[in-house]
Amino acid sequence: MKKNQNDYDKAMHQLEKLVERIQNGEMGLEEMRNEVKAAMKLIKMCRTKLRNIETDLEETLEEE
Repeated sequence: MKKNQNDYDKAMHQLEKLVERIQNGEMGLEEMRNEVKAAMKLIKMCRTKLRNIETDLEETLEEE
């Protein structure tokens, strides 16, 4: 579980930095396109992790 949390935290940190760079106009159009593609992969990973955690919690609560 700790590794999953670290992966999620790292992905969220990367996404926050990306948003900051976009808002500050720190990258060109081509770089932005590549970064957005990478961000989409990170978002997908985070959503999957959150869904898995939600499922685990629901199963745990049903056992109680």
